[in-house]
Amino acid sequence: MPYDITMCMGGDCPIKKLCYRHNAEIEGRQDFFGNLPFNFVTNSCDSFWKDEVIDEKIRLKAYQIWESNGRHFGDSLTYWQQAEKEFMD
Repeated sequence: MPYDITMCMGGDCPIKKLCYRHNAEIEGRQDFFGNLPFNFVTNSCDSFWKDEVIDEKIRLKAYQIWESNGRHFGDSLTYWQQAEKEFMD
């Protein structure tokens, strides 16, 4: 379902591959932010909108990493960060 959202060109944003505002398909006329909304001072973006499709791919990759490392509990954040890093590269 298309959303009527302001999209982001991404530029040098470090989280653009995770953001729906950058990844969404453009359909017809589309508004974009005039300036990159990512704040490099605070390392955050108030306009970030998690891309659920990408999030699911990262979740599956983290699960695969967990399985390949012997299914040890307690390291889920490490597996998630590793999967996210592999996706971002």
